[in-house]
Amino acid sequence: MIEAVLRVTLPCSWVTEVTGEYGATLSVVEQKPAAGRTLQSLVEIDPGDSDPNAIVASLRKNRFVHEVEAIVPPKGKILATLLVDHCHACRELAHSECFLTDATATGGGGLEWRLLAPRRSSIESLVATLQERGIPVELASIKNVKGSGSLTDRQARVLSLAYELGYFEFPKRINLTDLAKKVGVSKAALSETLRTGEEKVLHAYFQGLMKRPR
Repeated sequence: MIEAVLRVTLPCSWVTEVTGEYGATLSVVEQKPAAGRTLQSLVEIDPGDSDPNAIVASLRKNRFVHEVEAIVPPKGKILATLLVDHCHACRELAHSECFLTDATATGGGGLEWRLLAPRRSSIESLVATLQERGIPVELASIKNVKGSGSLTDRQARVLSLAYELGYFEFPKRINLTDLAKKVGVSKAALSETLRTGEEKVLHAYFQGLMKRPR
């Protein structure tokens, strides 16, 4: 199994607006195709010192964003679902053999994608396709990820609890902060446990997929 990090500059301006004009930090939690040429995105926005309500209002005015549903707490991160134009980069990713495990805005309209794929050629093919589309993309890192055996009891318990409480649903029924409180660990520790567990599950899936007769 291959793990890679791509830095992609998106043509749509809503990411640039959030990160550039407001200095906010944005993470794409999940994306899925919606009706027509649109994409449903679940995002987490840390407004920093900016007014969170101004960020949401700006998104509602953006021509690339068609619908916005947001939870804006007095303090902390904004959780929002956005119906946005389906850009070429996202469409090519959805049609590739690569799995998106994390996406973080890097400023200037860029996103850093962390991907898992069954083979190196899957990553190389996606990069080539994006370049053919005229989308700026940088392969920041690529490495082989060896399977590290079965899930530990702790990883299995945490993944099971996360699944039962709706952490993997769209939209999430529980966020990382609340899940960490239930497990009794820090967000950083929980994130690492989930990442390692998900990696093992995906590795097992890919191994089974590659063993199937073609």
